[in-house]
Amino acid sequence: MFHVKHLLKQRLKNLNISPEDKKIDYLNRYIEELLRWNENINLISRRLTKEEIVNKLIIPSLIPHNILSPGEKVLDFGAGAGIVGIPLAIILPKLRVDLLESKEKTIYFLRHIKNILSLDVGIIQKYVKQPKELPRHFDAILVRAVDPEKVPPGIGEKIIYYGEYKGNKLKIKNTIEWKDWKVSILLT
Repeated sequence: MFHVKHLLKQRLKNLNISPEDKKIDYLNRYIEELLRWNENINLISRRLTKEEIVNKLIIPSLIPHNILSPGEKVLDFGAGAGIVGIPLAIILPKLRVDLLESKEKTIYFLRHIKNILSLDVGIIQKYVKQPKELPRHFDAILVRAVDPEKVPPGIGEKIIYYGEYKGNKLKIKNTIEWKDWKVSILLT
């Protein structure tokens, strides 16, 4: 029988993350709620199994966990269902994570997750075009499923892009490779 918690522990160990059981429970609950809400609003592909959610969404989101420091202010730009920001906030609770999303139906889901998991994350509902539209300057901007060149300049020190950056507007500082995944660290 397939157990999400066992798979999460195993995959987190592969990333050199050893969280307590409470964090595994939170990730599992996040996956359960994601699937439950996905029946009514389109948050992720409906074809994804629990195993695929762990392997293709949750674990890749945690690849840069070791380059983020406690107290850093992090913005999940275009957060959607929080696929990047929520797992990082669970695993690294001393990060200051804000989730930026413009779609109202997705904001309802993010608020729900924040409340049921008692996460200390900020939720910002707006479409941002300039840095002054945000409450603060960020140490890192998390970008997945959004073109990193669409991030307004000046909102953060670096962009952590979940993918291999192939543009020419931003400078690549570093690339983290893990299995088939690449995460580009870009300077703004």
